[in-house]
Amino acid sequence: MRHIQVILALFMLSGVALKSAHAQPLRGPVQGPAAPEAPPTYELDKKGKRAHIDFSLNPKPISDANLKFSHFANRKLMIFYFSAKCPHCQHAYPFVQKLSDEIAAQGFSTVAIAIKYNTEDDIRSFIRDYQVHVPVMYDEDRTIGENYGTGSIPLIIVVNEKGEYIRYKTFDSEQTPNQIKSEVAQLASAK
Repeated sequence: MRHIQVILALFMLSGVALKSAHAQPLRGPVQGPAAPEAPPTYELDKKGKRAHIDFSLNPKPISDANLKFSHFANRKLMIFYFSAKCPHCQHAYPFVQKLSDEIAAQGFSTVAIAIKYNTEDDIRSFIRDYQVHVPVMYDEDRTIGENYGTGSIPLIIVVNEKGEYIRYKTFDSEQTPNQIKSEVAQLASAK
């Protein structure tokens, strides 16, 4: 009986050895081209219609105590959802600020909304250090993140006057601003 087990084990090992003999030797991590991200698309609700931003949600105002999220309803809007302590968000913000200035000419407002896991001091430091001149709010109760977040930051959401939105789930400093400018131009020209 023991002989049969040994023979079976050797047979199985030889099969593995034959398979690996045809495999390419490992030379470090595989570095192929990155798969292109699918172009952003409008999010659909459960009924298959374009989903809408709920402007009755109430992120806490930081830069302007009188600001309410509802002030952005029925307007073209870009939302920068970020963490003040996130290196990717810190890298992205100068590009977002420049983009915000450019799309303002097409009637777009911009608001930055910090995720829950910041302190107000963190957010104020971010505003100071990055010379933020768009309104800043704090998703203290996580309603924005729970409803519109993707689990990663930074996240950019572009909203048309009807409240329909599109999410940019990754940020690439070369491609994302151009994608957003293209989308903004389409939204600005649509009636």
